Amino acid sequence: MKIARPEKKTMSAILIKRAVSFCFGMCVLTLFLYGIGTAQGFMDKTQLILLRLTSILGLFLGAGSLYGMLVNCRLLFRGKVRYIGGIGVYMMLGLFGMAVAAVSVFLVVVAGGNAA
Repeated sequence: MKIARPEKKTMSAILIKRAVSFCFGMCVLTLFLYGIGTAQGFMDKTQLILLRLTSILGLFLGAGSLYGMLVNCRLLFRGKVRYIGGIGVYMMLGLFGMAVAAVSVFLVVVAGGNAA
């Protein structure tokens, strides 16, 4: 039985995957803090800061996952079929990031956070 080496990935693919994972984790963390803050009665300015941070992280998550999806599509066209699942994961993360960004910007506008 011969042990096969794992396929080498490009440095950009590894960096994109880790950056998207970091943005996803931070986005979920800020959403969690916003939810906790709503229940615990955080100050309004703190809630607005969390919402703005969530919208920025959601946009970064969407842009990073779009770029990761394009990189995986390029690798897919080179004949590496195993990247199909990665394209789907990046697509779901991109949609999640854009939805979170849209909802958080809507909540900032409804709360009147853009006035000052």
